Amino acid sequence: MSGDPVELWRVFPWREGSTPGDVFSPSYVPPPSGRGRFDIPRNQSFVLYLAESPDHAVGEALQPWRGRPLTDALLKHSGLPLSVVRVGVDGGGRQEIADLCDPELLTRLGVAPDRLASRLRWVTQPVAVSLWQRGFGGLRWWSAFWGDWHTVVLFRERVRERLTFGEPEPLTVESPAVVEAARLLGMEA
Repeated sequence: MSGDPVELWRVFPWREGSTPGDVFSPSYVPPPSGRGRFDIPRNQSFVLYLAESPDHAVGEALQPWRGRPLTDALLKHSGLPLSVVRVGVDGGGRQEIADLCDPELLTRLGVAPDRLASRLRWVTQPVAVSLWQRGFGGLRWWSAFWGDWHTVVLFRERVRERLTFGEPEPLTVESPAVVEAARLLGMEA
């Protein structure tokens, strides 16, 4: 497939100098836990949860502390600084990502929006499995926070060779993405 590259974002604990694919590297994809809304069970494919903007990626990382004061301690995980990194998908671009915000596509796939919005994994995960079986490289859906933020879930086995990772940027309470995410989450600095 051809298409424009897709630019996405992730936040992760970064160890400078880590080898690509290692746990604290930008390219690490955790093994399926079954806890993610769109995880694919039985290791058919690892999934990588990404955001379409840096502030959304930061918001997902900060959401457990929503409504609490923003502190430097919240920007660390496993003793490492949380960092934001650009993730590119070359090649197929948006054409291979099922845009589940598109009502026509939902109709063609026979997927009801309320199933996607469910908090129950046994309801949402079969949608991801169905998309995997249909040959998609991932899916796009709105964030549980707001319809302005969108999550992209990539099926690593389909896009692995076309992923590129930028240079991680350690986050501080002054980082623009942190400031915006904290504002939206009601977190005072």
